[in-house]
Amino acid sequence: MSRSAIWLTLKRLIACLSLLWAYGSYCAEKPSATATETVAILMRRGVSEENAGRTAEAVKTYTKLLTLDTTFEATVAPRLVALYVTLKDPAAALSWAARVARKHPAPQAYLAGVYARLGQWKESELLLRRAAHDEQVTDRRVTLLWQLAEVQENQSDGAAALKTLTDASRTSQTEALRNTSALRLDALRHRLAETRERQQPTRPEPQAEDTP
Repeated sequence: MSRSAIWLTLKRLIACLSLLWAYGSYCAEKPSATATETVAILMRRGVSEENAGRTAEAVKTYTKLLTLDTTFEATVAPRLVALYVTLKDPAAALSWAARVARKHPAPQAYLAGVYARLGQWKESELLLRRAAHDEQVTDRRVTLLWQLAEVQENQSDGAAALKTLTDASRTSQTEALRNTSALRLDALRHRLAETRERQQPTRPEPQAEDTP
């Protein structure tokens, strides 16, 4: 299993555990047996469907759950975003993402990430440029620049990504951020050099002349 597949599986497991934790809190606060049982059934069903890869069914189940009790929105809405991204339904994914962003500590960065997951790189870049320009907290601006560089690289704009990471490296005010920015910059340079090397045409081997 690749690293990306393992990371995706871990993220899905964490998300499912978050849903179950939210359900536990719900049970403690809402003693109604009928309501609790209904939510419990939907929660278990949604988690099971999501883990089994039955994405469309999980969407229906989570949506029905939220119609019964909106207190789960903070936990379930991000899952709906991810599921709609998987279903390649950008309108629905962005609609739910907008709801998540209202209470997200970094709404622009979050929305940019959703656009990136949908493959809408230019929209993601524009959001990140605006967010980085407006951000007054240096540490947050640096992390936004890291994210921006990733989006630019995914658009095959290595020069822009290099410029962005150089800016991040100069902006970093703590040793940890400077070191991370430097590592990201070195890694990007290495990837770009490998790409250039692969794109160079292969020279044909010289053929030996026939001896009379």
